[in-house]
Amino acid sequence: MNPQKVITVDIWSDIACPWCYVGETNYKIARESFLKANPNVKIQTNFHAYMIDPDTKENGEEYLAYNRRRWGGDGWTYSLREAGKKIGCTFSNWKTWPNTFKGHTLISAGTKIGKGEEVLDELFKKAYEEGENIRLKETLDKVAQKFGITEWDTEENKKSVIRDDQTGKRTYDIEGVPYFIIGKNALEGAQPPKAFLSALNKLL
Repeated sequence: MNPQKVITVDIWSDIACPWCYVGETNYKIARESFLKANPNVKIQTNFHAYMIDPDTKENGEEYLAYNRRRWGGDGWTYSLREAGKKIGCTFSNWKTWPNTFKGHTLISAGTKIGKGEEVLDELFKKAYEEGENIRLKETLDKVAQKFGITEWDTEENKKSVIRDDQTGKRTYDIEGVPYFIIGKNALEGAQPPKAFLSALNKLL
């Protein structure tokens, strides 16, 4: 019997990155399709923290006010919303642009118990579909409780976030997220599922 092949995928992303929400959803669509066609393969997906704008106000900023401050308005989100609709990322209740350091800290805690992806998905949902501010401690505590995480705001997890962020920016020179490393291939941005499938198939 042939041993199971393991493929490692490393992803740098930020919760305050709506294109990360779309891109990672596309990746998961491709991953499901790939694994269905290749049941003898396992994919180990590692999520890494990346903070696009660490200078976002500590408790987050109102959606439109942030967009006006950074880009003069939110017109750039129209194409984003259209792309998201096709895969269930509707951005139906997007109210806040969060400071994501604490959210990444919670994801780090979730990763330790094998639930990092689930925590990330929940934070995306709360930020973009449920209108919650994922910087607020009460919001993060609710997510932690849902996944059985008892301690998350620890120095160890904070250091892990800083290390991931610096590794992405300094070691890999990542300037935009989402950023995927699949084998020796690097894919940047919210690629369509077929792009991820192609990269995965090259590793067979």
